[in-house]
Amino acid sequence: MRILPFISFMLLVGAAFSQAGLRAPSDTTSLEVSVRQDLQIEKLLRAHQEVMSRERGINGFRVQIYSDSGNQSKLRTQRRQAEFAAKYPGVESYIIYDAPDFKLRVGDFRTRLDARRFLEKIAKDYEGAYIVVDMINFPGFD
Repeated sequence: MRILPFISFMLLVGAAFSQAGLRAPSDTTSLEVSVRQDLQIEKLLRAHQEVMSRERGINGFRVQIYSDSGNQSKLRTQRRQAEFAAKYPGVESYIIYDAPDFKLRVGDFRTRLDARRFLEKIAKDYEGAYIVVDMINFPGFD
């Protein structure tokens, strides 16, 4: 059933190119394309650019390795951050305060799969670690 529309389409295309004056261009390097679009699209694009310029990151994933609350919780979280930085240099870590907890999250992963791979790598050192959805920093260009 699907082949009949395909065959008829191919016949129409063949007939269109076989007509005098309608042939495929032989030199495709000098083709020009002009795009006409509604002014509302321009406004939407500008609005999108403004919103994205205010954002400080993109949606992604991090691994939460520590959470603490109570007296001296900020200090204990900072110590854990220093320990992590010594074990895994080059991996960014972030302390987040979500009242009443201080949380230590690590990494900037675009996909859950990347975060999962890293979680498996650090699982022996941080047994209670888990993946969280978070705003991550824009990825660098390597």
